[in-house]
Amino acid sequence: MEFWNRKIVDERVYNMQNKIYREIYLLTMIILIVSIGVKIYRFGINMESIATEMVILIAASLYYGFRSSQLGVFADEVELHDANSKFSYSTKQLILGSGLGLAIALFMGINSAYQYADSSAQAIEYFFIVFIVSLIIYVPLYLLLLFAAYKSALNKSQKVNSKMLEEDDDAGRNR
Repeated sequence: MEFWNRKIVDERVYNMQNKIYREIYLLTMIILIVSIGVKIYRFGINMESIATEMVILIAASLYYGFRSSQLGVFADEVELHDANSKFSYSTKQLILGSGLGLAIALFMGINSAYQYADSSAQAIEYFFIVFIVSLIIYVPLYLLLLFAAYKSALNKSQKVNSKMLEEDDDAGRNR
């Protein structure tokens, strides 16, 4: 019965459709980021005004990461990236985690110095105190979160790939 249910798929058309979907996804992400920038410029840093855009950005990213690891594509993406890039994917995750933690620590330090200090000397003192404490908190937190998510997705993807290879071997032996 499987013979009758087969659909003929033109790979060229299928690949072009996937390319268009990729472009739509990138365009949507760019529009969301521009919308966030415009709202921050017009209304200031107000999470209520950008909450929808942030939910869409985060949800789309999490969904892509989850599905790519669930389908076994993530391990292949990492392998291709590592073969073509000067820095490995895990190194980039460590740099990104450190950079995010540093950026948040800088923002928190500057914000504290600007909003709460009464003099220049006090502003410098507030900046360094808040910056160092934020650095101690946020850098390890983001390193742990990003690297743990990366390792978890990679392990899940490798398990899916191994299972698919075993199924292919079993199917090949049964023929």
